[in-house]
Amino acid sequence: LTGLPPTPDEIQAFLQDGAPDAFSRVVDRLLASPDYGVRWGRHWLDVARYADTAGDGSDYPVPQAGQYRDWVVNAINADQPFDQFVRDQIAGDILAGTGPVEDYARRVTATGFLAIGKRYGYSPSPDYQYLDFADVIDSVSRSLLGLSVGCARCHDHKQQPMTQPEYY
Repeated sequence: LTGLPPTPDEIQAFLQDGAPDAFSRVVDRLLASPDYGVRWGRHWLDVARYADTAGDGSDYPVPQAGQYRDWVVNAINADQPFDQFVRDQIAGDILAGTGPVEDYARRVTATGFLAIGKRYGYSPSPDYQYLDFADVIDSVSRSLLGLSVGCARCHDHKQQPMTQPEYY
């Protein structure tokens, strides 16, 4: 559950515990461990193409990236329902304006899912911004729909599930 092997002391304590609920208490302890969110959050962070740097040709550090990583770990440790987990990452900035004030920063941070992707160009230039948007659309479709829609940006394929007009 945590990706970490038990320590010798934990093994010994479990073996010496003769209670009928010994196994379920170990499972509960592991589920309550912060390491649980780190272990399982790592899977989502891979899907979300998380990195501490901008990647590509401009591989500079992104100091705020860790805030999104921590949000994912905390959401998993809090057992956030998956539908809310996804909603916060796609529309957290919009939801933040309509929800309780104490949820504002958390929800805006969740949109790191959209912001953490590759950035094209070396400055915030409108010349490359369409590529940033295309990357976000492709990342959302691949991670949540299990579907690549990149081709539909330019043309249709007979067997593609999404047409160019549907893409736009």
